[in-house]
Amino acid sequence: MKKMLIIGAGGFGREVLEYAKDIQEAGKADWEIGGFLDDNLKALDHYSYEYQVVGTIKDHTISDAYVYLCAIGDPKTKLMIGRKFLEDGANFINLIHPTAYIGRTSKMGINVVLCPGSKVTTDVTLGNFVAVDVNAVCSHDSKIGDGCTISHFCDITGFASLGEGVFLGSSACICPSVSVGDYARIGAGSVVLKDVGAGELAYGVPAEVR
Repeated sequence: MKKMLIIGAGGFGREVLEYAKDIQEAGKADWEIGGFLDDNLKALDHYSYEYQVVGTIKDHTISDAYVYLCAIGDPKTKLMIGRKFLEDGANFINLIHPTAYIGRTSKMGINVVLCPGSKVTTDVTLGNFVAVDVNAVCSHDSKIGDGCTISHFCDITGFASLGEGVFLGSSACICPSVSVGDYARIGAGSVVLKDVGAGELAYGVPAEVR
């Protein structure tokens, strides 16, 4: 059985470790947990984990002995590292928590993380390296671009779309048919009623570009 390496030993990486254990306990894992890759070899020194940082990201040699999961919150960093590993032949897996829901007509790429209580309803498209955090919802016909990070309790409603590398803060709501451009950032608790352009920061109720 191959070992799964978690890329990134920060907060999200440690959360992903817990979700991976849940998947193992549910008997749904075809891999074993192998530990973390992080350029800070001391990232877990103040924590008590049975799994440790086994090497750096920059010096790691891709191997068929491993499957990989990139668990970095920042979209730009996540895509930069994930795509480099992919070019070098890394085999990325999806991590779907047992309590997550994904509709039968929805589609997803590689290295998708669906956290506890997350929901992907019907005819949703998730790109590569997308994270849908705890209790977040992607509703019907929404499109989520590569590298997006969707934080806890976000609501992406029908026909909304997120470009590449979008970051949504906790409890943000993207209203129906609204488009958010590449690498835009939406503040926590915001309600987005109109389109947000690429690279823009928007927050508030209703959200305004700042």
